[in-house]
Amino acid sequence: MTSDNPTPFVFGWTGKILHVNLSDGAITHLNTLDHTDQYLGGRGMATRLYRDMVAPDTGALAPENHLIFMTGPLGATGAQGASRFVVVGKSPLTLPEGFCYGNLGGYFGPYLKRAGFDGLVITGRADRPVYLHIEDSRVQIKDAADLWGQGVSAVMARLKTLHGDSVRMITTGVAGENRCRSANIMTDNEGSATGGFGAVMGSKHLKAIAVNGTGTIAAAHPDRLKALSRRAIELNRKDPMFLPFNPEQVRRTGKSSCFQCGLDCIYRNRLQTASGDTLVRKCQSMFVYFPWVAGRPDLSSEIAVQATGICNDRSLCTMEMFNIIHWLVACDKAGVLTHTQTGLDMSKLGTLEFFTTLTDMISFRHGFGDILAEGLLRAGEILGPEAKALFAPEVSGVGDGATYSAREYLPNGLLYAFSPRQPIAMLHEVSRLTGLWVMHQNDPKSSPVSSEVFRKAAARFWGHEKAWDLMTYDGKARAAVSIMDRTFAKDSLVLCDSCWPVTVSWHTPDHVGDPELEAATFTAVTGIDMDARGLDTAGERIFNLERLIRIREGLRPFLDDDVAQFNYTKPVETVFMNPDVLVPGPGDQVLSRKGMTLDKNGFASMRKEFYHLRGWDPNTGEQLPDTLNRLDLSNMR
Repeated sequence: MTSDNPTPFVFGWTGKILHVNLSDGAITHLNTLDHTDQYLGGRGMATRLYRDMVAPDTGALAPENHLIFMTGPLGATGAQGASRFVVVGKSPLTLPEGFCYGNLGGYFGPYLKRAGFDGLVITGRADRPVYLHIEDSRVQIKDAADLWGQGVSAVMARLKTLHGDSVRMITTGVAGENRCRSANIMTDNEGSATGGFGAVMGSKHLKAIAVNGTGTIAAAHPDRLKALSRRAIELNRKDPMFLPFNPEQVRRTGKSSCFQCGLDCIYRNRLQTASGDTLVRKCQSMFVYFPWVAGRPDLSSEIAVQATGICNDRSLCTMEMFNIIHWLVACDKAGVLTHTQTGLDMSKLGTLEFFTTLTDMISFRHGFGDILAEGLLRAGEILGPEAKALFAPEVSGVGDGATYSAREYLPNGLLYAFSPRQPIAMLHEVSRLTGLWVMHQNDPKSSPVSSEVFRKAAARFWGHEKAWDLMTYDGKARAAVSIMDRTFAKDSLVLCDSCWPVTVSWHTPDHVGDPELEAATFTAVTGIDMDARGLDTAGERIFNLERLIRIREGLRPFLDDDVAQFNYTKPVETVFMNPDVLVPGPGDQVLSRKGMTLDKNGFASMRKEFYHLRGWDPNTGEQLPDTLNRLDLSNMR
C-alpha cells in the first residue's frame, strides 16, 4: 500500500479516503480535508469526487465508472443516528444512465471510519472475482472465487469465518454478479442501496468489501456531544410503527439498532415468525409481496417476510420487484402477456413458489427474466407501447415514482422534479408530519401533532408561514428549498432519515422539535462553529453541484424540471398512513385532497418561485453566474 503525507489530527474526520483501482491493483489515499470545508462528507464529498472522477460519457457498467462510498464527520463518534454511509456512482437503472446516490445504515460505515478511512473510492475491473478486506490500515484485494455465485447470507457467513465475528461488510448477490440493473448493494444488517449499484459491483468483479475497524473517533467537545445525544434520544422517543401482519404468524419483538444508536427507530424491526425464525425487516421492503399474500386467506404472513429475505439474498431491489409484480398482474388481466411468453403461472401469485421462480428468473437472467433484469423502464421499451401503457405511476427509474406524490402533498412535486431518483428522505418531511397529524385526528393520545403543532412545526422547519396549507401553492417553493438544503446537509453529516430532523417531539411543551440540533452536534464533534443556516448553505452548494453534474450528463433545465404526467391527470385515491388523504385546514378544520390532481399552472408558479429562490434564471432554470460564484462553483461547469 502507498499513502500520501500524514494528515494532521482533526476532529470528525480521519483525513484519508481509500482509493482502489481493481484493474491494476493500485491502492492509494486521497486527502479528505481538501473539500470538507465546503462539502462536509457523506453525500457532499461523494458528489464532489464523482464530478472530478467520472466523465459524462462513462457507461455505468464500464470499468471507468467509480463506486464512491463516504462516511461523514459525525459517524462513529457517538452522535445519535449517525451510522449511515453514502454510495454515489453512475447508475445502470436510470434511463438514460446517469448520476445517482444511495444511502445505507448499519455498521459498515462506522467500521470503515474506525479503520481510519472517511471513504472508499473503487474504480477499474478485476480480471477475476475479488473482495476487498480492510483491517485497520491494512488493505488487501483477495480472491473471491469461492464467494462468486453465492447469496448474500452465505457470503456474510463465509467472511465471518475468514475474518472473525466482528467483521462488517457490504456485498451483492447473484443479481449483481449477473449485472441485473436493479441489483442492490447489501449490508450485514439488512440495509440496502438501490440504483443498480450491485450491478456496478458485479461489473467490476467485486463481490464484497469486508472491514475490521478497531480505532476510535474523538470529538472536540465530548461532554457537549453526550448532552446533545441525550437530548436527541429524549426528543425522539416514540412508539414503534404498526405492522399489518397476523400477530400469530409474524410479530414484532423489538427494534434492530444500528451502530452506537439509541434513538427510537420505527423502521428497523426485529420480527419473530411462527416457524421460529428471527428476522430483521425494515420499512417498504417488508411489504414487497404483502398485498398478494394478504389477498390469499389460505396463506401465512410469513411468506411476505420470507419474500423480502429472498430479495435481500439475491440483492434485488424490493421497490422494483413490487412494481414488476403489479405490472405482471395488469398485463395478465389485459391479456398483453401470456404464460408462454413469461413462463409464469399467475394462478400461483401469492405463494412462495411464484415469488422464488420470478426472482430466480431475474437474478440468473433466465427466459423472460432476462428482459426484466434490464429494469422495468427498459423492459417497456423492449416489449412495446401496449405493455408499457400498463405501468403503474409507481414505476420510475430508481425507487418509487408515486409515493407521497405532488397530488396529495404539493411541495413534493418540486422534490421529485429536481432529483435523479425518488427523494424519499425529503418526501418524509411532509408525509411524516402529516401522518402524525392524521393519527392525532383519529386519537389525540397517539400523537402530539394537533393542527396547531402542525402549523408551528411547518413554519419553523419549512421556512414559510403558509407552508402548512397543503391546499394552496403559497410558500411551497420555500418549503421545498428548506427541505432540500437540510436533507443534502443531513446526508453529508450521515444522519439517519428515520430520526432526523426532529421536527416534532412528544417531550417538549410545544411539541415542536429543534432545527438547530444537527448544527450543534456538528460543532460538538468537530469544534467548528456551525448553525442551521451554515448547514443549509452547504446543502445548497451540494444540490447545485449535483445539478451541474446532471446538466453535464444531459439534463435539460426547465424541460426536465417537471413531474410525471400522472400527477396532472390521475386523481389521488389514497396515501400510506393517510388513506383518506386528509390535510389540515384553517383552525381545526379537516380537509381532504382525495380525488385531486396537481394543477399545471400551480406547479409552474411553484417552479418559477423555486428558480428565483435558488438564484437561477426564473424563465429558463439556468444557474446564474452570481449564484455559482457565491457557492464557489463557478469552475464546476
